[in-house]
Amino acid sequence: MQSTLNDRLAYGVTEAAGLIGIGKSKAWELIASGELRAVRIGGRTVVRRADLTAFLDELVSTKEA
Repeated sequence: MQSTLNDRLAYGVTEAAGLIGIGKSKAWELIASGELRAVRIGGRTVVRRADLTAFLDELVSTKEA
């Protein structure tokens, strides 16, 4: 069974970056700074869908404050 992007719980860094409209380099920068949470699974780094949402929610709440 093949899943769509909306069905998945986590994305590779390049996919995650594309989903929120930033470049891969910026995504890695955000991960390195701790602003965007990512996890390692073996040799692969993935960003959970929930962490993408939390990152965007934090940006919105910061802008509104």
